[in-house]
Amino acid sequence: MEYGLVLAGGGVRGAYQIGVWKALKELKIKVSAVSGVSIGAVNGALFVQGSKTKAERLWNKIAIGDIISLPKEMENDENLFKVKNLMKIAKEIYSNNGLDMSPLENLLNEIVDEDKIRNSEIDFGIATFSLSEKSENYYFIKDIPYGKLTEYLMASACFPGFKARTIDEKKFIDGGVSNNMPINMLLEKGIENIIAIDVKGVGFYRTFNLAGKNVINIKCSRPQTGTFDFDRDGIRKSIQDGYYDCMKAFGKFSGVLYSFKARDYAAARRLYSKELIEGIEIAANIFGVNPYKLYTIDELVGAVMNEYFEYVRQHNGEISGGVFEKIKNADERLFMTWIVDVLEKGKSDFVKEKLSILGEKYDAASAILYFKSQK
Repeated sequence: MEYGLVLAGGGVRGAYQIGVWKALKELKIKVSAVSGVSIGAVNGALFVQGSKTKAERLWNKIAIGDIISLPKEMENDENLFKVKNLMKIAKEIYSNNGLDMSPLENLLNEIVDEDKIRNSEIDFGIATFSLSEKSENYYFIKDIPYGKLTEYLMASACFPGFKARTIDEKKFIDGGVSNNMPINMLLEKGIENIIAIDVKGVGFYRTFNLAGKNVINIKCSRPQTGTFDFDRDGIRKSIQDGYYDCMKAFGKFSGVLYSFKARDYAAARRLYSKELIEGIEIAANIFGVNPYKLYTIDELVGAVMNEYFEYVRQHNGEISGGVFEKIKNADERLFMTWIVDVLEKGKSDFVKEKLSILGEKYDAASAILYFKSQK
């Protein structure tokens, strides 16, 4: 089976798509066409030309100065939209009719191989928005004049506040302002099997008639960065999230916040309820258990219980002597261990009154209490 691949926009959150790409390659998923907008168009170009290693290297070292020309005092900031930068950014936009993205253009000229894309078996399309015509514009590679691919990629990626891109006397900005998931480009090609990757980026998401289509939606489960937040650790985690979410979307892995091999998860479900397993995942997240590895249920339970018992050992006095209103606003781990303590002592009526406040922490505490009783 062949799929069409849709890559949404989202700035730095586009790192997530590189992780999805890694998973698709491992799964040997065949892609016949790619449509993308903004950073999704840039990642899409690298996908079509087959430059996975180049894309990974790029994302592992990319910095704000690779994308935007900024005053020297802002060059070392990871997050463009820090509060302290807002006035400077506003001044740059006002003085220069938008922020200067010439560094991104230089980067694209270096990494994008137009000939490879034109000669690829994978079709490639870009979405952008024409300010001149006040309408969304869609271009497949055959529609783009030779030598101008970088210009059209820039046109697709001109986020509002950046200088608009002029091509043949028409002004363009980021296509995400009108369609941040250009699935329609593939639908119009008659493609029925589609993988749509949503990085939770800022933009307008249109609704299309998908009746009779097989659309696999892969959505960023936990955004690790802002749109222009070049945090190195956040980018690394985004790539890993993309990988694990894609493996789950295709049934290779299971789990919500954590990942299990599908067969291990199925075996565990013959023993435990779905709610109990999800509860231990929530507890694992609260206690900071590493989410970027494959677990068996027993391994995750063991990791959670180790963290729980160690925390109890260090904070026992605070847990048993705490006051509800004080504890619920404290460290999540302290609140969690306090709920377990309350449940274990049988104060069920009190807990029922507080369920609306406890939320998913109740499920996590209940799971800890269950597995604690199994030791």
